[in-house]
Amino acid sequence: MKLIDMKYKNQMVLYITLMLLVVGGAVAYIMISSQERNIIAIGVVLIVSVVLLVYFSSKINQPMKTLKEFIDIVQKGGVNYDKINFPDNEFGEVGEKIIHTFRQLDEAKKYKQQLTHNIAHELKTPVTSIRGYLETLMQQDLDKDQSRFFIERAYAQTLRLSSLVSDISTLNNIEEAAGRYDIEIIKIRQCIREIENDLAYRLSENNIKVEVEIDEHIIIEGVYLLIYSLFKNLIDNSIDHAGKNIYIHIGTAGIESDKIWFRYYDTGKGVPDKHIDRLFERFYRVEAGRSRKSGGSGLGLSIVKNSVLLHNGTITVKNRENGGLQFDFSLSAKMYR
Repeated sequence: MKLIDMKYKNQMVLYITLMLLVVGGAVAYIMISSQERNIIAIGVVLIVSVVLLVYFSSKINQPMKTLKEFIDIVQKGGVNYDKINFPDNEFGEVGEKIIHTFRQLDEAKKYKQQLTHNIAHELKTPVTSIRGYLETLMQQDLDKDQSRFFIERAYAQTLRLSSLVSDISTLNNIEEAAGRYDIEIIKIRQCIREIENDLAYRLSENNIKVEVEIDEHIIIEGVYLLIYSLFKNLIDNSIDHAGKNIYIHIGTAGIESDKIWFRYYDTGKGVPDKHIDRLFERFYRVEAGRSRKSGGSGLGLSIVKNSVLLHNGTITVKNRENGGLQFDFSLSAKMYR
């Protein structure tokens, strides 16, 4: 509102000045002789030109000066633009947008640096373990059972490494190449049934029962790979962290014309409330080393959130009163393109 008022006041001052000049010139033009009229007309044109030149120069010079100051800060490697103040006009708006763009680029750069650091850290653990197991096999004379133990340990680490690389690839595709996915009609119940089959051994091993209350006719338009990853990572999270002898519930919580609400929860141990707000962060761990021990990549819930967002939905998480984690999320029935 302040910016609009300033623009309006500046325009009014300019219009009033020009009107006074025109009215004064017209009166003088009528009252004087023909030769004097020509001189007055030339004088009025010159005055109007000077006024316009001064007005627009003042409108341009200040933003250009501020923009130069901003460029000097950038060239010197500075990232603090808080002291840069553009005037409240159209040129100032352009300057503010330029600064906003630079802030976004700085944030993206920091995010990429942090992500690269995290990935390097996560890759180091399985690679170091595999190297250690192989060195033991090469340098020591082991019997068949001992050799098999180290081979199995090395194999387990390769699976973890493969899972990590796959999850990183999935996240990058969601964020940077979302438009390249094929969109298709997805039967949610059928998708979950396939996940149950794929995870049958792990579910049985941990005595985890899955209860699904989703109608066979519930369908959405979206990316099958990501919907599969969404539900699979939720179930993986429960298997890895909720404990044994629990129940998992997956159901619909509401159906609208363009959106379907889902509720997922388990009856496990949940997490301390102070960690709830950070569960969707990449590589975030409630307990140090927790994902490493369970074999997870630390990216599962981040994939869940990004998959929901790509399907124009929202997601929240909370601890249940009777124990366990509960995820409430929506998916658009028809994906916007």
